[in-house]
Amino acid sequence: MINLNLEEAKRIMEEKRILKEVVRMVKYDEKLETDVLIIDLGNTYGIIKREDVDMDVEWKSLVSFVGRDVSFIIKEVDEDNNRLFLSRKEAQAILRPTVMKELQSGAVVGTRVVNLLPYGAYLEYKGISGLLKNVDFSLDHTAVKDVLNLGDIVNVKLKNTSNNDKISFEVVEKYSNPTIMDLDVFERDQVVLGIIRNIKPFGAFVNVAPGHDALCPIPTTREIEEGMKVAIRITKVDKENGRIRGKIVR
Repeated sequence: MINLNLEEAKRIMEEKRILKEVVRMVKYDEKLETDVLIIDLGNTYGIIKREDVDMDVEWKSLVSFVGRDVSFIIKEVDEDNNRLFLSRKEAQAILRPTVMKELQSGAVVGTRVVNLLPYGAYLEYKGISGLLKNVDFSLDHTAVKDVLNLGDIVNVKLKNTSNNDKISFEVVEKYSNPTIMDLDVFERDQVVLGIIRNIKPFGAFVNVAPGHDALCPIPTTREIEEGMKVAIRITKVDKENGRIRGKIVR
């Protein structure tokens, strides 16, 4: 564990040196009026305010950071209260060019799952976050959260970066969910389980088997989103053209 006093902290702050330590606690600080991460630094302690946690991800909850190693720089030394204000966000900005150079070379890297979502997962590599969508994880739109857990390591490579420098990953070898389901088993009026793969103005594509999506009207009585599991009633099976139509019933 790092063991800092305030004089050492001032030197490290001036050097903008990146440190790494385990997050010990997450809490709401009433005086600061924000959620904070608490890091034990021996003779003092560090605070990372929500606004300084991440340059890429807007975290709804910071609880998943407890027990994780995070990189940070020292932003401010609060001598009156014997504490330090830290920034993981600014450390990410320093680390990012080196990480991006490695990713853009086509390197395959081992990333850690840090947040699971209906439409995919956030992965972290050397302190930099990127999104892995379900479609870039599996052949049949199996959700990342149905296969992987927080903390799992998955090998990926860079897929692309957006105009605002958001990173998207894709797995090296896509997951395939073993199943006997194919087009021949579907018939009109069957009710089957599926996963919403894509939503367009004209309808929702619901994946019901590897390589097979059912086009369904968008319900008017409920909200839907990509990655959501739904039950659909099949209204038409066109085996000649490999098309299925259905209606979301639950």
